[in-house]
Amino acid sequence: MGHNRMRQRPPSWFRQAVIGVALGLALGFAVGWWLWPVTYTNTSPAALREDYRDDYILMVAAAYDVEGNLQEARARLEQLNSDEPAAPVRGLAERLIEGGGQEEDITRLARLARALGVADPLLTPYLEGQP
Repeated sequence: MGHNRMRQRPPSWFRQAVIGVALGLALGFAVGWWLWPVTYTNTSPAALREDYRDDYILMVAAAYDVEGNLQEARARLEQLNSDEPAAPVRGLAERLIEGGGQEEDITRLARLARALGVADPLLTPYLEGQP
């Protein structure tokens, strides 16, 4: 019962492999995160995350509100790769109405949707009194 069992050390090749993997991972993270991180430039709006897509649509609606250029607004919305440029505008307006979004944003979206030919009864109250 007084047997002292000696712990066997792992073979040296195993220790070297573990150290190599750890150093490789550390070097990979250092290069990927600090030295040469991925940067996106000239990315199309279609590649944006949903919250950024929503911001983009709101900016298009605000630009239309100021400029009144429907062709430019349509061209900007077509960059979202939607089958119908008005679909993202209508969808965002409906989500903002359901989620209690800002009335000014919803009104801008409703104006743009109407200009794009959308006749949505849900948006009509935001168009009352609008030219």
